[in-house]
Formats: sequence, structure tokens, C-alpha cells
Amino acid sequence: MLPRKVILWIRGRAPQPRSCLEEATPRRSRFLPMSKEATPAAEEQPLVAPTAPAAEKKSEWLKYGSLGFLILQNSSHVVLLRYSRIVGGDCSKYVTSVAVLFAELLKLVFCLVVLTGQNGPVGLFTRLSEDIWQRKVDTLKVAVPAVCFTVQNNLQFVAASHLGAALLQLLYQTKTLSTAILGVIILRKWLRCNQWVALCVLVVGVVVAQSSQGGSSVNKGSITIGVAAALGVSMCSGFASVYLEKILKGDKTSIWVRNVQLCLFSIPLQFLAIYQRDWEKVQANGWLFGFCWSTWAVVCMFAFGGLLVAVVIRFADNNLKNLAMALAIILSCLVSVPLFDFKPNGAFAGGGALVIVSIFLYAWQPKPPPPYLPVSG
Repeated sequence: MLPRKVILWIRGRAPQPRSCLEEATPRRSRFLPMSKEATPAAEEQPLVAPTAPAAEKKSEWLKYGSLGFLILQNSSHVVLLRYSRIVGGDCSKYVTSVAVLFAELLKLVFCLVVLTGQNGPVGLFTRLSEDIWQRKVDTLKVAVPAVCFTVQNNLQFVAASHLGAALLQLLYQTKTLSTAILGVIILRKWLRCNQWVALCVLVVGVVVAQSSQGGSSVNKGSITIGVAAALGVSMCSGFASVYLEKILKGDKTSIWVRNVQLCLFSIPLQFLAIYQRDWEKVQANGWLFGFCWSTWAVVCMFAFGGLLVAVVIRFADNNLKNLAMALAIILSCLVSVPLFDFKPNGAFAGGGALVIVSIFLYAWQPKPPPPYLPVSG
């Protein structure tokens, strides 16, 4: 019989019995990885064939749908505005200040309906109380851009009464110049060299396109008044944009509440403008004198156009926005030929081309240089 120490030594070196789980699982090699067929987890995970995700298709539809909407909105706004002023008969004799007032009222009602759908009837008053009444200082800050937008809307009717749709569309692009210059002065922004060049090209294009009209009047209207009104629209738009960016930077108030705040100031201001300038016309002919389908189309465009653009523009990148502005200029010119008997000449075409080039040049961003990787010696 072997000694006890020898028996224990033999048992210690002998292979230990494997459990049931170890017998079910193959032993892994020290040098080769375990195959996928031998891995129990791999058998439980089904293989999914790579398919085109539905989210990408949806984003593509939203992307190009937003492009089409922006082109339609940018071009139809100017065309409808011009058409409503020269359509003839009583339809072109409506009081423009009343049209601006109705646009602000429709915008207020639309925003309140959206907020009611989001928060409910009871939650609407709570939301307005928290965002407007309890934040009086922030609400008062919106008074300045409200004045700018009110003046801007009234000046658009003045410009459309004296300028053609094609030239008016080009002059509206000067809001890029006013916004950039005011951003440098007020916000201390820094512009790249290509942006300064783009602004110069924009000015040259607008001057060339405007000079193509030869200083004559359009539909018996003074082109000087029309150009001054269009430039005033661009200045008001640029200042309001820069002011909102400076005062309300980082504020997370929704677009619907923000427009309710704007309407609280713009509606009384517009009532005051009607009383001082057009009250006799309103008393003599009524509030809705001259309102036909073209007038209501303009009112709806003023009321809903900006709101819908703010919603849709989230799905469009900078390239699409610039392309939409360029195509809107071309589309406005093409529509003006049969609708307004517009006859563009070489100077206007050259000025328009310069304006389109300036749009893309201003948004162009050079690619950053590749990161420097030090080489260890």
C-alpha cells in the first residue's frame, strides 16, 4: 500500500473532474480564439441584414422638402406683394396699415392655438403667466425688435408699390450687409476675408441691377422712394436680428411664446399708426375695403410665413438655405416676365448674377488645416 503523502501528491497532479457546465462548454485554446459557432452567446444573437435605415430616407425628404418650401416662400412673398399693389380696381386700393394689423392679429391667434395644443386651455394661462407676466424685464426687451418689425412690414408695402418684384428681391438681399455690419459693431463679430469680399460683391451687384432701371419709374412710382424703402426694410431686419441675438442670447423661450410677446407690442403700435395716418380712409370705406384674394394671401404670408420658415429651417443646412435664396431670385425674375411685363437687360442680369455669387461666397467656409502630429525622433 502506498504512503498517504504519495496518494495526496498523485491526487493533486491528477486532472480534476469537470462539472456539467464545463462539459457543455468547449474548452478555449490558449492561442486560438474561440470560434463564433462554439460561443453560446453567438447562437442567441440573430444576424441582421444591413438595410437602408428609414430615418435617413425621412431626413432626405425633410431636407429637400424644406428646400422647396423656402424657395416658394421667398419668391412668392415678393411676387404676391407686388401683384396686390398693381392688380387694379378696388383690390389695389386697400389700406396697407390695416393689412399689417390683420397679419399681426392672425399671427397672435395662430401662436395661441399652437400653445393651447401643447399645454391645454388651463396650461396656456400658466405658460403665458410664467413666460410673459412673471418675466416682465425679458418681455420689455422684445419691445425694440417689435418696433423694428412693425416699421419693416409697413415699408415692404411702400417698396412693393414703387419697385418691380425682381428688383425688390435683389434689394432685399442687402439685409446680409446690414446684419454683418451691425454684428461687427454691436456684437464684436469677426468676419473672414471671403465674407468682406462677398459684401463688396453684393453692393456692386445691387448697384448695377438698380442702375439698369435707368432711374425711370415703375408703374408711375418713384424708384427712389422704392429703393429707400427696401433699404429701410433691410436695416430694420438686420438691427432686429442683431438685437435679439445680443439681448436674448441663450434664452430658451419657444418661438410661439416669443411671437406672442412681439404681438403684444406690435398690435398697439399698428393701431396707433392706423389712427394717425389712415383713420379717415377706414372711417369712409371700412376696414375691409379693397380686400380680395391677393390681399388675404399677402396677409397670410406676413402672418404665417416667418413662423413656418423658423420651423422648417431646422431641417435645412446652410448650403440649402443659400441655394433657396439664389433660386428664389431666379424664380422671381422668371415669374415677373409674363406677370408684370418685366424685360431684364444685360445690366440687370449681371447685377443679379453678382448678388447670387455673393450669397454663396459669404457662406463659404475654408476647410480647417489637418491637425499637426509631432513626429517623435
